[in-house]
Amino acid sequence: MRRKRLIVDILGRVLHALLVLVLSYLLFRAVYYAFSLLANEPPPGTPRPQEVTVDNKPSPQEIAESLNTYWLSWDQDHCRNVCEASRKACWMRDCRLVPGVRQWG
Repeated sequence: MRRKRLIVDILGRVLHALLVLVLSYLLFRAVYYAFSLLANEPPPGTPRPQEVTVDNKPSPQEIAESLNTYWLSWDQDHCRNVCEASRKACWMRDCRLVPGVRQWG
């Protein structure tokens, strides 16, 4: 009985030491990762480079303008904006056959 208690006590201490080591390792990794993120940021006051996107999709403002204004049928820009936003609106505005608009399956 005494021997069993001694083994359990030693095992408990070993597991406690392992837990402390693992948690300390995770803490140091988190701090290291945070400092590495800070090192990659440019100093304050410097302009960040703008991401260049080569996307021909209309902006949400252009879509809203096309949906909220009256325009002549077959206006390619407005048809492109409307068809990008909604299949039903594209069908109702009769833009399905305009070249360059999104084709809904």
